[in-house]
Amino acid sequence: MGVLIWHDWARLLALTSAFSVGWAAIWAFFYRKFFWDFVGATLGPGGLVPPPSAAIFVKIIVDFPVLQVINLVNALVTLGLEWPLPPVARLKIHGSMSFRVALYIWCTGAACELALPQTRASRPATISDTWTCSPAAFVYQTAFPALFYLVAAMAYGRALAKGETIASEHKPAASPRPVKV
Repeated sequence: MGVLIWHDWARLLALTSAFSVGWAAIWAFFYRKFFWDFVGATLGPGGLVPPPSAAIFVKIIVDFPVLQVINLVNALVTLGLEWPLPPVARLKIHGSMSFRVALYIWCTGAACELALPQTRASRPATISDTWTCSPAAFVYQTAFPALFYLVAAMAYGRALAKGETIASEHKPAASPRPVKV
């Protein structure tokens, strides 16, 4: 029976997420709606009316497409890393799974720290702030692909733990260490 090559699966997940987030971010420029608008909303003549507590989300998603731009940049960086042109494939950063784990955690959660600096009163950022705040999960069109980024980061982490390496142009990929039964 074959062995699952974790970094190959993670690469496919990351590509799927990048295409989905990129397309959805472009779509979200024209149809601006944030995903959690139904929480605390009231029904008005034009549909759901977001509560006043959601004013920051209306401002950065509907009024000014800040999160759409962040999602589009994240998607382009992911595509550039996972489906690289030959000059990018020769860079050392292309073969770094640790960088990819950090990047996809960024795509899943940490980018919102830049977009929403005023949401934290005067306290320092914590791990829970990073994990509960996701630019892709706030925009209605990109909520589901945000999960793909998270699963891709976990799969790359598993590949790191198993000792896999990413192939470059000059050397073949290393298979995971065989498991002794």
